[in-house]
Amino acid sequence: MNAPGKFSLRAGVLAAGRGERLQTQLNRLKPLVKVGDQTLIEHVLHSMSDAGATEVVVIINEDSLAVRDHVAELKWPFALSWIVETTPTSMHSFLRLVETLAADGDEGPFLLSTVDTVAGAQTFARFIAEARQLEEAVLTLALTSPGDDEKPLYVRTVREDSRVIAIGEAAAPSEYATAGVYAVRASVLREAEAARREGIDALRTFLGRLLDRGYQLAGIPIPESIDVDRPADIGTAEALLRSASV
Repeated sequence: MNAPGKFSLRAGVLAAGRGERLQTQLNRLKPLVKVGDQTLIEHVLHSMSDAGATEVVVIINEDSLAVRDHVAELKWPFALSWIVETTPTSMHSFLRLVETLAADGDEGPFLLSTVDTVAGAQTFARFIAEARQLEEAVLTLALTSPGDDEKPLYVRTVREDSRVIAIGEAAAPSEYATAGVYAVRASVLREAEAARREGIDALRTFLGRLLDRGYQLAGIPIPESIDVDRPADIGTAEALLRSASV
């Protein structure tokens, strides 16, 4: 049972992608690529722990059982469960996580992250604490600088507050892009079946659809984070972690 004033926090990790660039060049599954002395999956799970997660669900594809085996050898301060499913796209993985986290009627917000997002200590904790205050937002995006991301998902917000007013090409150019971390309320599932029927197969397109349909999205800038997608990103992420620990 949570102490008075404390919230339970359910969280999810998106780790079902192929990560073919890293896997091909480093000959290992993307979630098991090491940044410093920890794998990517360990980094994100520690970030979830720092945020106070009480339950974490990780979705992996059927060729990534070694990821589950690796994580099972470690101890975590939260209940950990797995979805093993080869989903066609990130949108399908995202919705499967939200459906699982909301299965017993929990409305969220849930804390979700891609497995390749590396951020400093307490970044996830501060993000979810702020996102909880935005009760009208069905989905809150952690925002960072686009940097040299090959395909940044640009986001534009109202300067006076956190409301997202444009996303994707409609927001370009922008000082902000998504950082791969989300606070998601179960109400996004109202659009899940319709999006699937319409053949939407990209998470970025689904997020744009939510905005077009009149749902309130919010954006919260976070300290620098790194999307580890290429071998060169590993050194950048390690430098970020060293600077964040000073």
